[in-house]
Amino acid sequence: MKVAATPYEYFNARIFNAKSENILNNDFRFNAEYYEGDNSIAISNEIEFYPLSEIASVVFPGIFKRYLVEDIKYGIKFLTTSDIMMLEPDTDKILSEHLTSNLPIYRVREHTLLVSRSGTIGNTIYVDDRLKDFAITEDALRVKPYDEKNIGLIYFYFTSEYGNGTITGKKSGAVIDHIYEEDLLKLPIPRLHEQLCEHFFENYLKVKSNRENADKIIKEARSLVLQYNNLPPLSDIKPETIDKDGEVEIRMTGLDEFENGWRLDSHFYNSKAKQIVNFIEEKAKSFSRLKDICEDIVLGKRFKRNYVESDHGTPFIGSKNILQIRPSELKYLSNSEISFMDDLMLKSGMILIACSGSLGGTFGKTSLVHKNFEGYAASQHILRVVSNDKVIDSGYLYAYLSSDYGYFSITRYRWGALIDEIDDEDMAELIIPICDDSKQNEIGDLVRKAYELRAEAIKLEDEAQKLLTQALTQA
Repeated sequence: MKVAATPYEYFNARIFNAKSENILNNDFRFNAEYYEGDNSIAISNEIEFYPLSEIASVVFPGIFKRYLVEDIKYGIKFLTTSDIMMLEPDTDKILSEHLTSNLPIYRVREHTLLVSRSGTIGNTIYVDDRLKDFAITEDALRVKPYDEKNIGLIYFYFTSEYGNGTITGKKSGAVIDHIYEEDLLKLPIPRLHEQLCEHFFENYLKVKSNRENADKIIKEARSLVLQYNNLPPLSDIKPETIDKDGEVEIRMTGLDEFENGWRLDSHFYNSKAKQIVNFIEEKAKSFSRLKDICEDIVLGKRFKRNYVESDHGTPFIGSKNILQIRPSELKYLSNSEISFMDDLMLKSGMILIACSGSLGGTFGKTSLVHKNFEGYAASQHILRVVSNDKVIDSGYLYAYLSSDYGYFSITRYRWGALIDEIDDEDMAELIIPICDDSKQNEIGDLVRKAYELRAEAIKLEDEAQKLLTQALTQA
């Protein structure tokens, strides 16, 4: 006999208990998610809490009118809360230095945490070398410990299941969710043993150092790609134009350039794209088309997605996830309801390209599968490049494709009226410079070392989270 579903099953309701003392101490908030963090783990009654205001300040820089310019000479790049969670943040938004009042307020300093206050609430990251040269959105609250040694405790607590749940529970808003500086200042912080707090600080420093070193190594690898192929930096290439004032890129093309399906989109024929190809053909020791050095170039399948709980599925990533410091908001595909799961799986050595999106965002950017996404499934918005190891080192190929040369070459092939797209046929035609095998291996080894440092950083964070949970539960 079939049993009728309860109302809770229809709505997939989450039901939990809230302590009366927490309701009394939090202005009688009656939105249930406010107390959901209380139930993520069973906190020991022996743990004492105190407000964040005792050990840190929280700054909201204020809303301001944004005056954007096109030339970096007249401004500073401006990052959103989504941008700051990326491994290599970048943007085409440039704030005017002359028209933006109090611009220094939007700069950030080391040993500061940034917490998303709008939209995706509670995402937390520390300020490191990646963010020092940018202005940061007012949608990121600045948390500055009075004693920098407390930043490890705050960071790992904010990014824990319990701490993040407590932060997101404080959101409010009818249309767009927000939290405010007062919400964080009142946030209960666990009072833990001083020795454990010192361990968290040392762990935080290692995590930060690993990621900063990885970024430097990746930049070194990209620099060597240009050096070993005799290619000038892209910044040295001046656009060709017949505009006498040099303000607009205009050039004449001949019929001999219409070799790719008679494409009429002007960006395909811009002078910089032409010069990149010319430099590679003239200066590199050798070069090949991508299709000739790869075993496969795979465009992901489109399919109906059946999501399940993490215990019953395979982690599923989109194009944004491949560029994040740590993939967030993961979904899980049903293992039993998708018959072609093997076709979606990522394998070590694959190069991933975000093949759908908007120019200036994640579109056209790349990642390498190495100690990060093995065993994950990927969406149709991620192009997979499988290199032929007998012809080219996958790490070297990634270093080129993720460089300015590679990015400009990839995005040159974009098409689409509203959303930019590239496909496997487009990418097959990319011109790739080829240097000696020993130099390829040198560059490839640098790339793999960088990805191992990033993997080690995630491992250190996981270990800190485990220790924090043990301390909170007195396990």
